[in-house]
Parts: sequence; C-alpha cells; structure tokens
Amino acid sequence: MPADWLARPRFVSAFSIVVFLLLAAFGEYVVRIEAERLRVIAQNQVLAEASTIRARLEGELYSTLYLANGLSSYVSAHKALDPAAVKIILSTVFGYGRHLRNIVLAPDNEVRFTYPLKGNEKVIGFRYQDNAEQWRAVKRAMETRTTVLSGPVDLVQGGRGLISRTPVFLPDGEYWGIVALVINIDSLFATINKDRRPARITWALRSNDETGEKGRILFGDAWLFDHDHVNLSIAIPGGSWELAATPAEGWRPPGKRLLVLRIATLALSGLIAALVFLVLFERIRIQHLALHDSLTDLPNRRLLDDRLERAIAQARRNRDGFALLYVDLDDFKPINDRFGHRAGDHVLVEIARRLRGALRRADTVARVGGDEFMLILPGARGRHGAMTVVQKLAGIICQPIGYKGQYLNVSASIGVSTYPENGVTADALISHADGSMYRFKQHRKSPTDINGNQRSGAVSSEVS
Repeated sequence: MPADWLARPRFVSAFSIVVFLLLAAFGEYVVRIEAERLRVIAQNQVLAEASTIRARLEGELYSTLYLANGLSSYVSAHKALDPAAVKIILSTVFGYGRHLRNIVLAPDNEVRFTYPLKGNEKVIGFRYQDNAEQWRAVKRAMETRTTVLSGPVDLVQGGRGLISRTPVFLPDGEYWGIVALVINIDSLFATINKDRRPARITWALRSNDETGEKGRILFGDAWLFDHDHVNLSIAIPGGSWELAATPAEGWRPPGKRLLVLRIATLALSGLIAALVFLVLFERIRIQHLALHDSLTDLPNRRLLDDRLERAIAQARRNRDGFALLYVDLDDFKPINDRFGHRAGDHVLVEIARRLRGALRRADTVARVGGDEFMLILPGARGRHGAMTVVQKLAGIICQPIGYKGQYLNVSASIGVSTYPENGVTADALISHADGSMYRFKQHRKSPTDINGNQRSGAVSSEVS
C-alpha cells in the first residue's frame, strides 16, 4: 500500500506549497546571483576605465620624473656648476617637461638654482631644514638614496604642487644635494581627463606615501573613498597613490531586468508547484478509485483485505481482539425490480451513509458485493462486545428510506466472527462471518414488504 500521507489531500496541498516556497527561494537565489553578476560587470567596466586613467597618469608622471635622472647625472659629473651652463641645461630640460612648474637645484640642501626664475625668486636661498614638511621628504630621499615624490605641498613661491626630490651623490659617494622637480597638478590632471567626454566614471586620487602626506586628496572628492567604489593602487617613488572610481551616474541597480527575472521565477515556481499538485492529486484520485467503491465511496474488497491484515497484526501485537461483521441486505432485489436500479443505488448509498455514521473513525465499513458490506471493529472482544454494535446497526438499517415520495424498507442479515475466537487469519474470519450470515438467512421467516409495511424479524443477526 502507498504511504498514507500521500493519500491525504491536505498533505498534497502542503507539499505543493513547500515545493513552491523552495522553488521561489531558489528563484530568489538566482535573482541575487544575477544581480551580483551584473554588479561585477559594472565593476569591471569601471575598473577598465579606471585602469586606463591609471595608465595615462603613470605615463604622464614618469615621463616627467625621468627628467630628474638626466639632471642628477649632469650634476654628479660637474661638481662645480657654472651658472650660465646650468641655465641652459635647466631651460632644455624644462622644455621636455609637459607638466613642470619649475626645476630646483639645491646643493647642500639649499636652493641656489631654479628655472624659470621669474615668479620663483622667493625660493632662492631656501633651506629645506627650515621647513619641517619638506625636510621629511628630503631626509627620506637622502636615507633611501632614491627619488621621493610628495605632495601636494605648499610651495615657498606660492601655490601648491607635487615635488619630486632626487638625491645626488658624487662618484666618490659624497652627498651633493637635491634635484627637485615641481609638478603642476592642474596641468597633470587636465591631461589625464582630456578626451574623456562624456565621462563614464567619477574618480578621485589621494596620496598614501610615508612622508606625512597620507590621506591627502590630490584630485576629486574625498567622499568617494567613503562609499562603494573600485580601488586601484598607483606606485610612485617613495610611496603610493590610491585611485577610487564609481560610475558617473552611481551604481544603478538593474531594476527592470531583475524585476522581470523575479516575476519569471515566481511564475515558473507557481507553475511547477501547480503541476506537482495536479499530478499528486490525480494520483490520489486514481488510488482512491482503485481502493473504493465508485457508488458508495466506501472501501472496496481490496482495501478491506489490507485493513483486515493490519487489524490482525495489531491485535496479535497488542494481544487484543476485534470483530468482523458481514452484512447482507435482505429483500434488496425486489426494490431493484420494482423501482429500478436508480432506487437500488439510492438505497445502497443511504445504507452506506448510515453505517459510516454509526461507527467510529477507527472502524472500517466496506462494500464487498452488490448488497453486501463488511465491517471491521477494532477492540471488540467476543460475542457480547460484537452484539452491542450489531443491535445498533440493526436499528439503523431497518429505518425507512425515502425515495421520490415513497418509503423503501430493507432488512439485513448480519454474521459475526471475532478474533481470535473464530480464527486468526483473514480467510478464516471472513469464512466464519459469511457462514454465520448465511445460516441466519436460511432461517428467516418473513419476506420483506417493499410497499413499506414493516415485517417481523426485519433485521436479524447471528453470532456463533
């Protein structure tokens, strides 16, 4: 026999709801995966644009910083500098620097040469030791013997800029001084943003070096670093810069696409759940038809046999008893002959309803033939226990049955067998109940009055 819970519609409904919820949850998971996928695509697009900016920034920056290497080599080879020659050299180098504001030579850390001089006169004679902010960068360059880029810093000659400081050492290892390049920030970033119209991302840049400039904003708005953004690191001499970027219009969720996907997954979940419900419900219907009488909806002989075997097993396990009743309607054929099969069907349905209503939920009422019924009564032991139920059923069956303005009367012969007194197998119990019923039927005395007149001995039974 199939599992009992599968035969109950409420469990099928609950199971279908669970299927829907599980599928809907999986659908929501798919929606979230898709949302994450779209977000990754958007991030990759921003990252690609930001990488282009980083590449252009590094190219522009290092093409300027490399000029300091040539100056360092010149100074190292000419310890005693001729002012006229220095002016020519600085003028030539300045011409190659697209973003240079001025060039500074500071032997012994004191500025003695600058180009162009006009507008930068205040820087002549400036000693780095006198400015704590700039001295940190110079000292670091001296200690590491490498170029250090810092900024933006406040310039002595006014304004702000990036300063590249390259230490110069003579061939004998003696420290000579500093070659400094002052870079125009506005020119540098204007070149980076050139030809970026319309701008697809918003970006900002801040320093992250070790010269006291950590966290200073070089370009853009600081709020970008406090919100969801794509992050890139840019290596610079002596430290690094941090580039943050977001889409120009912000991280816009793909609302319509996800909404359509969510609706589609919910619809598919509902469809699958409905199909599951229909399939299981149809399975229940087919199973019910296979195990129940089509007219009275009572269990048929197949289901009765199964329940009888279960009753025997349970009684044996619990050392208990039960009764099996065999009910045969008397004088049923005359009703069929006189009033037709519809009247007979009506009588059978009504008797089935009465029997079912008179018994407990644990009891079984089955139709096993044309006008024959069998009942299993768990817990009923011996003749006296069974007779109580028999008398109750006798009174119910003999009550008149209304049909199209007339009353039809039937009686019944009821045979009884009890477990274990009359048998311990299904065949033995059925055989005994059947024999008990027919023994009484042979001794009945009065015929049934199909016109509604009650006869003597209308309902009878035998227990043996």
